[in-house]
Amino acid sequence: MKFNGYLWKSSMQRIVLLVFATAVLVSPVFAQGFSVEGKSDQSVVGAGPFVSLEGRFSIALPQQTNGFRPLTINSEVGKMTGDAYNWTMKEGSYTAGFVDIAQPMEDAVASGRLFAGIRDGLVAWAGTKNGKLIGERPMTFDKHPALEVKLEFPDRLLWQRFYVVSNRLFQVLLSMRTEQRPYEAVAVKVLDSFKILSDEEVSSALKAQLAAAEPAPLPQTPVVARVGSDAADNSLRGAVKTVAKYNEDLSGTWSTQGRIPSSIEAYDKSGNLTRTEQYDYKGNLSTITVYGYLDGARVSSRKSIERNYNPPPIAVRSAPGEAEKKYDARYSNKFTFRYDEQKRLVEETVFFNNGETAYRDVYKYSANQRELLSYSRDGALSGRYLFSSDDKGNEVEKTEFNIRDGSVREKYSYAFEFDAKGNWIKRVVSTWVTKDGKSYFAPKYAEYRTITYY
Repeated sequence: MKFNGYLWKSSMQRIVLLVFATAVLVSPVFAQGFSVEGKSDQSVVGAGPFVSLEGRFSIALPQQTNGFRPLTINSEVGKMTGDAYNWTMKEGSYTAGFVDIAQPMEDAVASGRLFAGIRDGLVAWAGTKNGKLIGERPMTFDKHPALEVKLEFPDRLLWQRFYVVSNRLFQVLLSMRTEQRPYEAVAVKVLDSFKILSDEEVSSALKAQLAAAEPAPLPQTPVVARVGSDAADNSLRGAVKTVAKYNEDLSGTWSTQGRIPSSIEAYDKSGNLTRTEQYDYKGNLSTITVYGYLDGARVSSRKSIERNYNPPPIAVRSAPGEAEKKYDARYSNKFTFRYDEQKRLVEETVFFNNGETAYRDVYKYSANQRELLSYSRDGALSGRYLFSSDDKGNEVEKTEFNIRDGSVREKYSYAFEFDAKGNWIKRVVSTWVTKDGKSYFAPKYAEYRTITYY
């Protein structure tokens, strides 16, 4: 796939102007994801290194960033996606990030066009901010083409380095205010510390990360008696062993395209879950949960994989003066279930390992409809949903209501493809939209399931 010089150059200008160059002068586009103008007494001396396995790079900055932004840009050369991280340090404000483009850019002609577009775009943009180009240097970085550009503004210096590796464009940016110029030598060491990780380094780190995220197994006996099972509650038919689920965007709006892993569920022969794996919006493994039994109760243990672009949630702490709850380190959550005479799940309560309620789901049934009422840890209603099913019990429509006034918030419809056991293996999810005075269901995304059986 080839593009003429004009389209290539204009696309590269858009990348720089929309993503990187405007960062430190508080462009409205960039500021949505970063707080870049804060001051810090923290020094980069002895910091880091920050390692991004997703970005495949490291730099001598703290592992804890001051901001993150996923990047998605539609351009003449296709959709470009990536990540950018920000640090506000004593020496200045730093940004390190990357975008991936649909075709390789590392050959001399492509990288030349790329860097020409970057330089021209930066110079033109700086002129609108009363700035000027004071330095430009072509570089070679581990045999890869690179470019350094320095811009001067009335109140600061903007120093940028760009690196091209195959179809990935890396950038490291430093913004120094006038009063920070005495720290320039230290800041340059940070720029010089930028490193592209090898395949071996990434592979080794990923293996260590996954090993650390594996929960300890839980006892599988004695089994706690239960009217239903996880498989039956999830409307699975037959002796299901595993369910691997994938999602695919149909709207063209997701940052990650194609079929993306969503989850993997493993069931025992009784239909109860033994393990689940959850994947994030990039298709990377994010959470592993194992299930078992302790002290006569159904329990689970969960570990999450911390990633630079998806930090762990903030822990909820006890209120001032409130005694700390005693945690049971053997598991993460405990479950209780209630069923009606037709063995339909009517209530599921999930507890934290300190005994507090995490949430409670209540189900009500009538004809071909099922209502779900979700209650938060304080007992307040947090969600209300209505599911409509066809004559085979497959849910074909979902309505989500606003809690405050009971109005419809979202409405979805489902279209299916099934396997020989009657389990769906493809489900197209459409959302109710109103456009140009018309209302209809528009395809949003597709879900795929690969199911194995005993």
